[in-house]
Amino acid sequence: MKIEKLGKNHRKEVIGGLIVISVIGILAFNLTKAKYQNIEDIKLVEGNINYKPYDFKMMAMYQSDDGTNYTEINKMPESGYVINEEKSYCTINNVDKDGSAKLYTNNGEHIIKNLQKNEKCYLYFDNAYRVTSINDLANNLAKVSHLEPPTFSNAAKTDEGVYRVSDGMYGGYSYYWRGAATTNYVKFAGKCWRIIRINGDKTMRLIYDGATCHANGTSTADSIAVASTAYNSSYNKSEYVGWKYTSGSQRPSSITSGTNAPIKTTLENWYNSNIGNNTTYASKIADGKYCNDRNVQSGQSWASAPSSKFYYAGYNRIYTDCAPSLSCAALDTYSLKVGLITADEVMYAGGKNAYNEQYYLYNGQDYWTMSPCNWGSLGDAWLFYVTSDGAITNTRVNWAGADVRPVINLKADTLFASGGTGTQSNPYVVK
Repeated sequence: MKIEKLGKNHRKEVIGGLIVISVIGILAFNLTKAKYQNIEDIKLVEGNINYKPYDFKMMAMYQSDDGTNYTEINKMPESGYVINEEKSYCTINNVDKDGSAKLYTNNGEHIIKNLQKNEKCYLYFDNAYRVTSINDLANNLAKVSHLEPPTFSNAAKTDEGVYRVSDGMYGGYSYYWRGAATTNYVKFAGKCWRIIRINGDKTMRLIYDGATCHANGTSTADSIAVASTAYNSSYNKSEYVGWKYTSGSQRPSSITSGTNAPIKTTLENWYNSNIGNNTTYASKIADGKYCNDRNVQSGQSWASAPSSKFYYAGYNRIYTDCAPSLSCAALDTYSLKVGLITADEVMYAGGKNAYNEQYYLYNGQDYWTMSPCNWGSLGDAWLFYVTSDGAITNTRVNWAGADVRPVINLKADTLFASGGTGTQSNPYVVK
């Protein structure tokens, strides 16, 4: 082997090259070191885990719809599932279970916290809608529901899930289904119902869906209890928008006084024939709170038969502000075994003053709400109703073209047969 002596210029080139390589090596080392020293965030659906990359390993994730059989999954479920806190666990050095690690779901976020170095975790996810009581469903909805309100100026035509809202009548929070919901079917009293919401006291509000459970987008008269019924036989006094009314007064002096609107009597007769006369069914029914909001818009005044138009407060919430509410004045809040849906609840569910044949309240029929709308320029009282194409609009209270769709509330301790997930094919079945 022949070895040649490097010239002076060649030595400079080699030394310069070594310096460049050294600098690159130092920079690479520092960057790598920095990467593994810094605390980083990893996004888990809607939650974060604080971790060091070399400390944490997600060993496996499993998902179950029946609470018994778990299937390994590659991606964390985005909605409708909760971490099973009893089954899920983390280990240190793959040997000892870490009792300080916290694994749970809350407010729509999967939370993983208090991890240690060399932690390895196993996560088990359960279907949040597979429950055996209304109480359990309410507790799970507190974990998976959306906290931020939807955009009420748009009709909800897809399944937007469940949202949380402050409940002004019951206190606490109410959880409501919105859009083309697929997990709000209930079988009760030999009929099918759709869940409108879980009230603040954990009772469950249902709207009648007929003898069988219908898919979203189905036009059917089966979901109507009484067809072609006027809300009131008269229209020429503004008090006729009242569920109970007193002539010449904005509202009666108490919720037990006044004259019943004819639709109230019609609805209660249906209830007594189908539910109230059966002691087993009747024992499940809670005294629900129903709002017949007769407050008028700010800056306007009420009169029995004024010469000019005025609007009730619901008009602004539904048509102008797109801001529904579950609050209601005490004298407009009725304690009932059966009532009607409010225009605000229709908007929460996804309704708007535009057609919507996709959301779960659509049935291809016209049916009443119990929400006053306005006093008309022709001297007539107007109420909100849901049109045959799913929109929220208004009409005279004496119109006999709208139907009756009952709303009831089930007690919070009501039990379901095991296995139901609230779907059309696997509804909750009340025991």
